[in-house]
Amino acid sequence: MFFKKSPTSASTPQAPTASGFDAQRERSVIAEMLLKRSAKLILGRSELEIIRGVCQAIVDVTSHIRLAWTWFGPTDTHTIRPQVYAGPAAAYAESLTIERNLLTRIGPAFTTLEGKSAGPFTVSQLSPFGPWREAARHHGIHHVLALPIASTFNGYSGIFVLYADRDGYFDEVGESLFAGLAELFGSLMTVAAERQELQRAAYHDALTGLLNRHAVDLIDRRVYRASLFEPASSILLMDLDRFKSINDRFGHDAGDKALQAVARVLTDALRRGDEIIRWGGEEFLVCLPQTALPDALKVAEKLRRAVEGITEPEQLTVSIGACEISALQHLPQAVARADEALFKAKSGGRNQVCVLP
Repeated sequence: MFFKKSPTSASTPQAPTASGFDAQRERSVIAEMLLKRSAKLILGRSELEIIRGVCQAIVDVTSHIRLAWTWFGPTDTHTIRPQVYAGPAAAYAESLTIERNLLTRIGPAFTTLEGKSAGPFTVSQLSPFGPWREAARHHGIHHVLALPIASTFNGYSGIFVLYADRDGYFDEVGESLFAGLAELFGSLMTVAAERQELQRAAYHDALTGLLNRHAVDLIDRRVYRASLFEPASSILLMDLDRFKSINDRFGHDAGDKALQAVARVLTDALRRGDEIIRWGGEEFLVCLPQTALPDALKVAEKLRRAVEGITEPEQLTVSIGACEISALQHLPQAVARADEALFKAKSGGRNQVCVLP
């Protein structure tokens, strides 16, 4: 390791020192504060808000802890940036980025992320890691405790880090209280990740990975116009031409692969911020926020040509109905108008873009 571990045991709080610091009292004050605030922290808050509240409560009750932060995500991440943080040294957390490399992968951050407690360690203006020198020089930090946040969710894990201005602080106060918080954070973050995954599954199509119809209300909020003075948005309703014959002649596996190919080319051709919904079967709905109809027609033609470039299991074509969303009109109403334009494109020979007059 290239960091210096504290020499004393971190498991047993120490007696008051000659300087008058009472480690047992410090530990009791922090524990009492957490118990008193627990109800307020938990009631009606999201998981990250609870964690942020706990971190803030810690730095509020003791002047010795200058910063507390957490990160949670895939264990094999290449970058750690504090996600939730609190304390007088918050500016340090805001600018901190730890990239995985030959040095940092054996340091406390990535070691802890893999579930191996690094234990408390000392930092100073002579520390080998640049951010530690900054922490000591500009924020008066001398002692650091990095604790693993364990999770059972899809190879995710995290790290809980506390910074103190007193040499040997975590050796004197002990790790167990903070380790208990790390366990709590692990449970909270696992719940948040599971909810996010369930939400992602609920709003996404399993075959193509695109949004599904359940996401209509979310997108409606982005494209709804409360007045004529707000920027117009447009939609494109697309239907693959003669797709049933592909399933009939080549099989449903070939049809599924064709749909996946269409999803890829549409995603690649659109701008960041545009949304695609698999509307059903071989239909796709493209939502173009803040895009007036003339520009939407240009996008539609671009998408038509992109789909035309798919040649497996045979060349595909698509018919498109375009519609600008009127003021005070919700997305389902606009889709009904785009569907009329799509019918016009289908009945007019397919492989074209149509708009209602």
